[in-house]
Amino acid sequence: MEFLDTIWAYLAPVWNWLMIGAETHGPVTADGGLNWLHLGAQLGVIALVMALLMQAYGAILVFTVVSVIIHLIIDEVLPMAMSGAGFAMPPVTAGDYWQYIAFLGVAYLLAITVLFILKSMVFRG
Repeated sequence: MEFLDTIWAYLAPVWNWLMIGAETHGPVTADGGLNWLHLGAQLGVIALVMALLMQAYGAILVFTVVSVIIHLIIDEVLPMAMSGAGFAMPPVTAGDYWQYIAFLGVAYLLAITVLFILKSMVFRG
């Protein structure tokens, strides 16, 4: 367990930095916390489609970037479609928004990798 504690000691500051952006700009619950169910469902569906479309693992960075872009577009369009909200420019000059984008990038990189490995195991040939 000491090995895992050592690894977490290195990863904890990065995780905390990424979570600032996710908690600020991600979907929120009624009490103001991060809505993991909404975020996970949106991330899961997009990652599943991207993993199924990806032919070789060498394209992971392209598919990760495309996934993040699609996710950010959905984040902006969904309130307009669901509740008739007006268009608002995303806060691209805010540092915590870029932390949110970095969080999404890491999440999609890991999710697409895992799903691509599963796809490769199931669909051999």
